[in-house]
Amino acid sequence: METLRDLFEHVIRTNAPSRELLRTRFGRDWRIYTVEAFAAATRATASRLAQAGVRAGDRVALFSENRPEWHMVDFACHLLGAVLVPLYPNLPAGHVRYIVADSEAKVLIVAGKERANAAVEAGRTLPGVRIVGLDPGLAGLDPFEVLPVSPGGTFDSPPLRSTDLASIVYTSGTTGEPKGVMLTHRNFISEVTAIRPLYPITDQDEVMSFLPLAHIAERMVDYIFFACGCQVTYVDPPERVVDLITRIRPTIMVSFPRLYERAYVKILSTVHHEGGLKAKLFTWAMRVGRRAREAVWEGRAPSALTNLQHAVAKKLVFSKILARFGGRLKFTVSGAAPLAREIAEFFDIVGLPLLNGYGLTEAPIIAVGRLESNRIGSVGPIVPNIEVKIADDGEILTRGPHLMRGYWKKPEATAEVIDSDGWLHTGDIGHLDRDGRLIITDRKKNLIATAGGKKVAPEPIEARLKASPYVMQAVIIGDNLPYITALIVPNFENLETYFTERGLNGKDREAMANHQVTEALIAAAVKDANGELAQYERIRRFTILPREFTMADGEVTPTLKVRRRVVTDRFRQAIEQMYLKQHRTAGYGLDD
Repeated sequence: METLRDLFEHVIRTNAPSRELLRTRFGRDWRIYTVEAFAAATRATASRLAQAGVRAGDRVALFSENRPEWHMVDFACHLLGAVLVPLYPNLPAGHVRYIVADSEAKVLIVAGKERANAAVEAGRTLPGVRIVGLDPGLAGLDPFEVLPVSPGGTFDSPPLRSTDLASIVYTSGTTGEPKGVMLTHRNFISEVTAIRPLYPITDQDEVMSFLPLAHIAERMVDYIFFACGCQVTYVDPPERVVDLITRIRPTIMVSFPRLYERAYVKILSTVHHEGGLKAKLFTWAMRVGRRAREAVWEGRAPSALTNLQHAVAKKLVFSKILARFGGRLKFTVSGAAPLAREIAEFFDIVGLPLLNGYGLTEAPIIAVGRLESNRIGSVGPIVPNIEVKIADDGEILTRGPHLMRGYWKKPEATAEVIDSDGWLHTGDIGHLDRDGRLIITDRKKNLIATAGGKKVAPEPIEARLKASPYVMQAVIIGDNLPYITALIVPNFENLETYFTERGLNGKDREAMANHQVTEALIAAAVKDANGELAQYERIRRFTILPREFTMADGEVTPTLKVRRRVVTDRFRQAIEQMYLKQHRTAGYGLDD
């Protein structure tokens, strides 16, 4: 297997035609594609694109949520030797216009009414681009079916090499203008063939695809699932996962940390709310579970008594927690951002291994945890056939068959990140432990240098804050400043419950953010986060914000990463107030 076209043929060849391969929720029912239907629809899509003039090397932009047709368009492009340009499903018109124009896409395929509106607006300044809708009846767009299928559904499928360009994937732009990352067939297939043998994934597994397929993480794991013959269920929007997971009952799941953070917070909030005997039983079970798992983490066997108590804890408590996730999960993977250690430990204790993974758009999967040797706090061993080394300043460098060809039409930017020896400078700081597992500290550009010359990594501190049931988002501040502060967005859903239980009803978010009760709760979260930090890393002051950071305001990327420069500029006055002598925050540890 050398190309994504080969992967498509592998799926068709190794699965029974009647096997249910892909499905998605359609009203109250499921829309299901068998292997045979998937193959036919993909080839018909390739024929339509060919009739529209798409040839080998041409770019096809896809503006869609996760759904079976996403991969049909994807594989159709590879049948033609064309290049897929995926767009995040929540992009505004300006971003759509930029990516389609920059990639010089010949066709833009669109799904959904909101995306159709953005595409129509973007299309006004995209002359020569054919814009069609995957769904019938999208205002302003011709339906995709208007593109004819050639007689017999045939199309020209030219020779394809592993070094040919397969996709241009645009970065989410946390620090500036998005760049088009050129990924070859070899980049994708080398990862599939290296990772597939590492995990017990079979054609009996049922998986969910709900992270944006425009993000390299979900796309890569979907290819691995295809290679293993898994049944894939698409869920959109991701918020529906909570409602559908007990119906889908997946055996494997991949997500950004936010899902695990919210599940953790929800479980702890429910236990706290119920109180009484249930809360005491939960506390006992967690204590027993931690004792059992700590023995494993330290490489020793738990005692017979601990094993017996752990079995009781599983039956009475942990089984009910796992049932919230459908009750069949073998393992889960978290990537794209740091996950607080206490959250990873929690899921490991209750019996749901949570593996961390690490990669970049420019180098899709560099390291990922293993079931047989998962070490909490690391992102696991390096993927086979990939090289990693640590530079003198702590930056992680990588090279190998996973490495991008370069940035589309940006040779200077490519030269800035790939040196003359072929090493990609990731921009991440980390180290390898004695067993070869990679541990990430932070983004190099995110490292805060205080006025006292101390270096502080903000992301681990932010992750610790978000482990609190009363913190939704946090941004650590302190670059060239005398001490560390924080902008904190509360978890308003949990705050509202807390206020209601105490008879403090009818308060909007502004009122809750400014209330002394909220200040006390956030202060407690800050105190907990500060507990294991060095003196110079500790948060001295904080400001509570009355709203979340949003993509609409340009404060977060489509993958929910905070754009620090935007946030610090937007809340500069609040930040300046935290460094004024007269500023008083009803918080913890404000030493003047």
